Amino acid sequence: MNERTGLAKFRRFVIPTLIVLAVLGGAYYFWFRSTDTTSSASTIKTTTVKRGDLVSSVTGSGQVYAESSVDLKSVVAGDAIDVVSVSVKNDQEVKKGDLIATLDMEDAQKSVRDAELSLRSAEIKMAQTEKLYKHETEDDRRTRQLQEVVVRDAENRLSDAKEDLQKYLIRAPFDGVVTGLSVSAGDSVSRDDILATIISKKLYAKVLLNEVDAASVSVGQQTKISFSAVEASDVPGVVSKIDTIGTVSSGVVSYNAEIGFDDVPENLKPGMSADVEIILSEAKNVLYIPTSALRSDGNAKYVLALDASKNKGNSSLTEDMFRKVTVTLGNSDDVSTEVRSGLSEGDVIMTTKSSSSASNSTTSSSSRRTGGGMFPF
Repeated sequence: MNERTGLAKFRRFVIPTLIVLAVLGGAYYFWFRSTDTTSSASTIKTTTVKRGDLVSSVTGSGQVYAESSVDLKSVVAGDAIDVVSVSVKNDQEVKKGDLIATLDMEDAQKSVRDAELSLRSAEIKMAQTEKLYKHETEDDRRTRQLQEVVVRDAENRLSDAKEDLQKYLIRAPFDGVVTGLSVSAGDSVSRDDILATIISKKLYAKVLLNEVDAASVSVGQQTKISFSAVEASDVPGVVSKIDTIGTVSSGVVSYNAEIGFDDVPENLKPGMSADVEIILSEAKNVLYIPTSALRSDGNAKYVLALDASKNKGNSSLTEDMFRKVTVTLGNSDDVSTEVRSGLSEGDVIMTTKSSSSASNSTTSSSSRRTGGGMFPF
């Protein structure tokens, strides 16, 4: 009797309760799904066709070098020789042939004097020979010829002695500037010592390019150079040379390009850094658009241009307001492309259409209920 009563109570109270909970749970599930919605919206981005200058270029960094640089050394034989005088100072401009320093030439001057005496003696003897052996006999001719050889030999010895004497006079080999002057009168120098260095006033910049940029660079292209050390920028230059064979470092191939320039900024010196922009192509006062706005249809390029007749002042744009316009293109840089036909300045074109989604999931503490501590909703 008790068992039947308990079973009846279970059927009467528990089973209906479970059914109600199941219904409520299903209702909550569908209600939660309905509130957890994702809304998507497409945003059309546009820009206008602009007019201006379009420049395609590559850049590189490097250093300034002197076009010519020569270390001046003593070429006189011997372990050491004294410096008699120094005729210049550091940073002094000199012309080709200007005297830089004079070395002790006492021995060389004596050699010149001895050679002059030998030549004078040979010439006197030649005059005597011509007087004594003036006949046209074979013996007379040979005697005169032998003495002529003696005279020629004496002349050569004097010429060599005078040439050696010039080695004691250190002169500038070309127009330039004195730098690195390291001697003064009374110093002793050897053949390996550098007395001074002459650098030409003509300078150039050498920049390092990667293999992709180097493939686009050629001799004769115009450049703009900036020298941060002397606060000079946009100094005009030209590519005068580019390596045919690159150098490999850590698996990366690089090429040196030499940039010549005539407008040398004040106080610019060899060794200073240079930033170079090499102009690959330049178009002035042209129409251009963002490259990202271009689309392809086979080999043809086109853009989507806003049809003013379909817009009619609507604040929001839709795709059906744009029409396909085939364009003819010109120069391009990394960002923009020249348009030679198909568009006009001020035309509105589509650049991108981006989709944005937002998840609107409604979760309220009041919508959560707990029954018996077992079934959270």
